[in-house]
Amino acid sequence: MSAVVMPAVLAVGTPATAAAVVGSARPAVDVIGDDQGDRFVGSGGLVLPGTIGDETRQRVATCGDCRWRLADPCAVSGDLGAHAACLSVTRGCARGASLLRVWVSDDAGATWRDLGLVCIPPGGPVTVADVGRKIRGEFERLVPSVGIVVQPARGVLPYVPVIFDSTQPASIEPTDYAIDDTRVTLTPRPAWTWEFGDGGVLHTAIPGSRYPNTDVSHSFGRTGRMTVRVTATWSATYTINGLGPFRVSLPITQEATTVVNVGQARAVLVP
Repeated sequence: MSAVVMPAVLAVGTPATAAAVVGSARPAVDVIGDDQGDRFVGSGGLVLPGTIGDETRQRVATCGDCRWRLADPCAVSGDLGAHAACLSVTRGCARGASLLRVWVSDDAGATWRDLGLVCIPPGGPVTVADVGRKIRGEFERLVPSVGIVVQPARGVLPYVPVIFDSTQPASIEPTDYAIDDTRVTLTPRPAWTWEFGDGGVLHTAIPGSRYPNTDVSHSFGRTGRMTVRVTATWSATYTINGLGPFRVSLPITQEATTVVNVGQARAVLVP
């Protein structure tokens, strides 16, 4: 699209404050390059560099409905002499980066706000959606597999507590990644659901127990072969250079099953 000549400051509506959710029903963000006035146009959360104030950066990053344009600051002048003079004073970015003017609209393009000049890396602007897609892969690699440990492993009797453990950690510390020249901090949060095969269900925020702890345990009310299933659900949030937090799209769901044979106690006569 071509650049539009505008006043330096335009009226703008109240910025949206709902945090952007990656992978929601909203279409994926498209970043379009344009060699004319507007170098890049797009929508959704945009990650601005630290030269912009923190409050503005947070608002733009978390505005899922915003539209934005990154324009050549010298493109609006038809005077070649003025254009050359403009270029001479807009050099100040690292090699390969482009100095562009940021315009943002939170009312579907009815009004635009000039946020000033920023340096954009050679690969183009960084969006929350792009980072979200990349951090999803790191999230999948970070989460450990799930299993089931049963105590006692044999000799399970009705009405006697059986202890279960998923073999997973109770939590994973926030982990930092370098993505698109930004620092991304990923924070996972797990939960577990146990189904014991006899109608009993337990929802818990801890991965399980080991003897003598019985926080995650179950007493079977009858004999038989019980199929026990644990479902681990890992959700996560991430921040980008301190902006956010944003939710990782779609939780990671894992399952494991085992069979517990619940026998019947036998009376033994001791002479």
